[in-house]
Amino acid sequence: MMSREDYVSALTKGVCTIIFNKKDGTERVMKATLNPNVVPPVTEGGMRKSPDTNLVVFDTEKQGWRSVIIENIKSFK
Repeated sequence: MMSREDYVSALTKGVCTIIFNKKDGTERVMKATLNPNVVPPVTEGGMRKSPDTNLVVFDTEKQGWRSVIIENIKSFK
């Protein structure tokens, strides 16, 4: 399994496909990134701190911020 830092590093470089189980148990496929050239600017106070067990990513298809529980990730490309 990749570390949180590995995920963040890959997401910062480009768009990645994450397959994970949502809290309700359903599987989700999401194209996400943390690339500063793609994500909208974050206003001060606009981004809250997430637990180290989660990844906060920008969903490029839904054009919004989403949180993924790291242990629920099934595939990351």
